[in-house]
Amino acid sequence: MGDVSVSLSSSLAQFTGGVRRFSVPAGTVRQVLEKMQDEYPRLTGRIVDDRLQPLPFVRVYVGDDDVRDLGSADSAVAPGTTVMVLAAVAGG
Repeated sequence: MGDVSVSLSSSLAQFTGGVRRFSVPAGTVRQVLEKMQDEYPRLTGRIVDDRLQPLPFVRVYVGDDDVRDLGSADSAVAPGTTVMVLAAVAGG
């Protein structure tokens, strides 16, 4: 079926042992997010909620599209697509 490339912000890499880029099998948004969490269990609960909706401070992009704009976690993610996961970092 092919893979998608996942790119994480540096703030999330602490939950993957420093890995910022990796691949998972293509499928739906839901399947890609589940595979990310299967590959790196410490990401569970840090990107999406139990309904696989991005947490308020996290942005998930499939190509150039925010996953919130795709309308469904069952939207297809084609092989070769890049999925970027960015988490806001607050400081003061």
